[in-house]
Amino acid sequence: MIKYIRETLTYSIRNVIINIKFIILFWFTNSIFALLLSIPIYNLLLNDLKNSLLSDKLNLGFDYFWYIQFRNLYKTSLDQVPWAIFVVVGVYTIIQTFYLGGLIAVFNQIKKNHYIDFFYGSVRYFYRFFKVLLVSLFFYFLVFKVNDLLENFIANLFSDTEYKMAEFILMFLRYGLLIFFIGLISIISDYTKISLALKDKNNVIKEIIYSINFIKNNFSIVFLVFMFIALLGALGSIIYNLIIIEIPRTPYYFLILSFIFQQMLVIFRLLIRMLFCSSEVILYKDLAAEIVTQLDNERDE
Repeated sequence: MIKYIRETLTYSIRNVIINIKFIILFWFTNSIFALLLSIPIYNLLLNDLKNSLLSDKLNLGFDYFWYIQFRNLYKTSLDQVPWAIFVVVGVYTIIQTFYLGGLIAVFNQIKKNHYIDFFYGSVRYFYRFFKVLLVSLFFYFLVFKVNDLLENFIANLFSDTEYKMAEFILMFLRYGLLIFFIGLISIISDYTKISLALKDKNNVIKEIIYSINFIKNNFSIVFLVFMFIALLGALGSIIYNLIIIEIPRTPYYFLILSFIFQQMLVIFRLLIRMLFCSSEVILYKDLAAEIVTQLDNERDE
């Protein structure tokens, strides 16, 4: 199994490298949405600090008293920011769902990896993938709701006791379960989309059930590959944070260096997302083909 996982990851990385050109599209899209989120806050900060000596002071460290004053002066505008974030994140998620159809189409047929093939796959599978997205959002909401109920239950259970260690352990397990179920929903969602695309099916519920059975039958391989890539992404974030801490805030040109490292992290995360997609397509094509072969052999017998 280790050899098979290693080969899968090798082929997945190779497929990502072959299609590295799509990173430009993903990075550009990510930058546009980041700019849309930044402009409102940037304008408020510009109006407040453009003629103030505080701007130099804030470059060296955070000023809590300035922050309180800033919140009070622009309370109405700042109250609108969360709604703007929700809208932008919603649109961004829909666009990423649109792009995923193109990625799956390209990774399914590596030789057909032009932009026209990418966007053809995006358009062709978008409606089906959007329905999967809605189902996934419902289960994400359900998981977070149950997580909140568990938090309240544990807090009430130990509110009048001194068993803080037991409370800490249960809270830790709660977070572990939350991460596990988020990952599980993500895996099921991804393989459902791949199943819909590769089998060219339209029945979302049927393919969700098929994907759950597929993951159950191949859980060790699917989970280990998913965890390896997830840990690789986490390692990249840790290295970035270790580097960014050592970069001084002054003089100003060090901000350019920080920006470069930040964009490198963004590109790395986009590559990780492509690696997820590539590995899942390879695993689905290989393992689903084995299941079909087994079923055919059973019928012949």
